[in-house]
Amino acid sequence: MARIEIPYYLTPKLGVEMNAGHYLVSVELRDGRLFTNLVVKEGRFITGRRDDPNGEGTLLFTSMDICDIQRHAFVYGRALTS
Repeated sequence: MARIEIPYYLTPKLGVEMNAGHYLVSVELRDGRLFTNLVVKEGRFITGRRDDPNGEGTLLFTSMDICDIQRHAFVYGRALTS
């Protein structure tokens, strides 16, 4: 399982309600690559892709590679179980 910590200076972009539940984000890396539908748990760790079992899988970047992050408009758990 990946457990990539979101850089502290980007966490304000996620909003205050990021402390609970699981959320989806898009991440732009310093080299220009864009990853979408990534799962954030505990409000600060990217754990995998939405399609990974339990939102936990392998990712090919580190915290230091992230240059921007954007939260998706819906909550991960609710969007999949509704």
